[in-house]
Formats: sequence, structure tokens, C-alpha cells
Amino acid sequence: MERVASNCTDAPVPRLGQGNFCIDSGFTFSKDDFSFANWGRSQKADENITIQTLIDLFGHNSVCLSGDEKTCTPRPITTQKLIEWNSALAGGRCEGIATLSARLHMGIDDPSQFNQSVTVNSIRKNNRELNQALVYWWATQLLPEVANRAEESRLRSPLELLDDLMNGFINENGYTVGMYFNNAGHSVMPFAVTERAKTFVIHVYDNNYPGERREIEIDKSLNTWSYNNTLQRGDGTFVDWRGGTGSLELTPIASREGPFQCRFCLDIEDVKKTTLTVSSQDPKNPVYVRLNSRRGDITTTSDSTTNTIDGATIETSKNGINGLLTITLPADIGDFDVNFQSNNNVSMTG
Repeated sequence: MERVASNCTDAPVPRLGQGNFCIDSGFTFSKDDFSFANWGRSQKADENITIQTLIDLFGHNSVCLSGDEKTCTPRPITTQKLIEWNSALAGGRCEGIATLSARLHMGIDDPSQFNQSVTVNSIRKNNRELNQALVYWWATQLLPEVANRAEESRLRSPLELLDDLMNGFINENGYTVGMYFNNAGHSVMPFAVTERAKTFVIHVYDNNYPGERREIEIDKSLNTWSYNNTLQRGDGTFVDWRGGTGSLELTPIASREGPFQCRFCLDIEDVKKTTLTVSSQDPKNPVYVRLNSRRGDITTTSDSTTNTIDGATIETSKNGINGLLTITLPADIGDFDVNFQSNNNVSMTG
């Protein structure tokens, strides 16, 4: 805590509410934020993840069968992944919006790329180039090159991540902040830090709330974080998200630059493993999993996740309450039973 506090001053910052100045990247609302709110899957197919999105990420030869590069006959696994990712997109594209807004604020991208817009705030939602960029950056959270960096950051405490963020700002690096609570996930863009009596405050642009400054508070003594009045439940009720080490992450924008390898296209070793990918197409009705095997169990609920299978992994994308849940089981897992349960009491067993 002392290291973080050493970067703060006694100067107030009225535009950031109560507290004293630590660091500010200069992000300005009504100029640097998008005017529209986060949304999920579109009824128009070309506004969602397309074959071209995957080609842009991995290259034509990885995604398509051999042939003319002017056309694409998707590999079977490519078609499957397209369905999975678009189902997950129904929960929102917060990761894509947070990433693109950071890139625009850093000057990596320019508003003029999107129908000659002058500011980020003047970019309109019905913009083909914008939609393509948002789903591209959304998808990067699912790639090992990015997901591994995010996972490594979750090993650090909230105060350590705050120190990383401030040092990054000093070096003009950009980030997205990921938060996880009760099997839900969300991504925001941090832009400033202030200090109060008992907390440090990370000021963020949350694309669920355009035009509104939001605050992640880091408790100095408990080394925990909180994010108040977050839309989480399917009925639209607001809850406070809270957590400690393991539920807060910091992902560098630089980690998303690629090149990316299409692991699901080419990784032969992964074929030996069993992977379950679960997502509901109804963003207000998430699906939970109960998996039983002779080597242990995996259970996900609205409140928690338990995993007693050695070598099994569980990954959740950041899409509100309805992220893409991916369970990977060891190659020698043997037989298992799985039950899927939704909030409206629809149940399936396999």
C-alpha cells in the first residue's frame, strides 16, 4: 500500500469526486467514450462474429480448407467455434468496447477510421467498421495469448494490480480491467486513480453506462475490491460486486496485438482432451452445469464454482451473467455425466 500511496498527492481532483490525485490519463467523457451502451448479439449476421473475423485473427489457411483465398470453405471446427462465440456474444460485447476505447484513447486507432468521425463520442453504433472492430477485440479475450496474461494477473492482489496499473499509466500503457463475481464477468476501461481515507479508487469507463464515471474501490487495509450497483441478475436488479485476489484482472492492450495461433484449428494434443462449451442464447437466462465423474465433480451456480477434478480447467468470458463457459477435462477422464440447468427450470442431462 505504501508504494501505491507514494505516487499520490494531496491535491483534490473535483472532476473525479472526493479524494486526492494519484494519476490521470486524461480520458474525457462526452469526447472519449462511446455515446451508446453495450449490447449483445445483433439480428444482422454481419454485425456479429463472422468467418472474416476468424480469418482476421488467425489467417485464411488456419480457418478455411485449402483453396482460393478469395473464398472460404470453413473447416468444421471453424463453423462450430463461430456458433459458440456468437452464442456467447448474446451476453454483451463489453470486452470489445473496453479494448477499442482504450486503443482510441491511446491513439493506436483513430475515430476517423469509423465513417470519418471526429471524436469517439461521435461514432455511431450502426457502423460496419465499428462492428467488425468490436467483435474482433471481443474475441481476443478467448485466445491463449491474451487469456494467459489475464490469468497471470489474477494471481496478484488488488493492491498489486493497482500498482501495476499506475506504473503502466506512467509508461503510457493501456489496459482493460476484468471483474468476476458469482459466475458473472465484466470488462471496463480504467483511466485514473485517486486516494481517499480508506480506499484507492480506480476510475473507469463502463460501457454499460455511457457518459457516467464509475469507480472500483480498493480497500487499503483488507486488500479487496468493490464495484457498486452493477447490473448482474437476469431480472435487472443491481448488486454490489466484491472480491479479492483471483477475481480482479488487468490485461495489457499490447497483449492483444497478435499474431495469434488458432489453437482449436491446429492443436492436435487438445483433440485428446474433452471440452464442453456452454452458453445460453438468452442473455437473461444463463445456464449452469453439474458434471459428475469417477475422479470428481464440477458444479457452477449463480453464486459459485467448484471443481474437484484434478487437471480440469474452467474458463468464463466476460459477458455479464451469460459468458461463454468452457470446461476442459483431462484426456483420461473416462465416462462422465453432465446436467445443464437454467433459471427457468429447464434441465438437460447427457
